[in-house]
Amino acid sequence: MNVREALDYIHAVSWKGSRPGLSRITSLMHLLGNPQNKLRFVHVAGTNGKGSFCA
Repeated sequence: MNVREALDYIHAVSWKGSRPGLSRITSLMHLLGNPQNKLRFVHVAGTNGKGSFCA
């Protein structure tokens, strides 16, 4: 899958009647070769507690 195909896939979502879930992003990441599996970091997000949690 190239960049153009990935963008087409992302923009193909039907916002009218879209269903919550991870199936689309899971499928996309699989088609891209699961590049997230090669990352070696943890992204801590949220409003409160990041400083205490990561200290």
